[in-house]
Amino acid sequence: MKYVLVGKIVGTHGIKGEVKVMSDSDFKDERFKIGQVLYLKDKEKVIPITIDSHRNHKGLDLITFNNLKNINDVLPYIQMEIYVDQDSLPELDIDEYYYDELIGLEAFSLSGEKFGKIIDVEEVPQGAMLVLKKNNGKEALIPFIAEFVREVNLESGIIIITPIEGLI
Repeated sequence: MKYVLVGKIVGTHGIKGEVKVMSDSDFKDERFKIGQVLYLKDKEKVIPITIDSHRNHKGLDLITFNNLKNINDVLPYIQMEIYVDQDSLPELDIDEYYYDELIGLEAFSLSGEKFGKIIDVEEVPQGAMLVLKKNNGKEALIPFIAEFVREVNLESGIIIITPIEGLI
């Protein structure tokens, strides 16, 4: 099974087993719906969990899972990352990508100049930003829009970027 990161448990909320999840998933209602099976990774061990409840609170997702009803029962899960089985993800339209598919792509110009590697994708109010680790070790942010991203080729592991002066 291949897993896709959807969030991280960052703390508890109250005393009834609810945990705070930091997630940048675009499909939160589907991801955390009641009955959904997700996976926690603890070192190399994978722990399946079933969502019992979900709600939003102050920019975080609050969930309960596995019928855990006490803060002491969920404390061991703090700082664990939450994953979904990749096979359960819905198919995306053409020119839509899951963030984890973009991470690791080598970035090139149209002329073949290598800029570096995509190491992360960040959400900002204006949309998604690709975090590019440049060949010199510094980072640059590239807006994930058609004006800057000309092509994404997952099979070849490359992304073609048309930067403006000062972007990279």
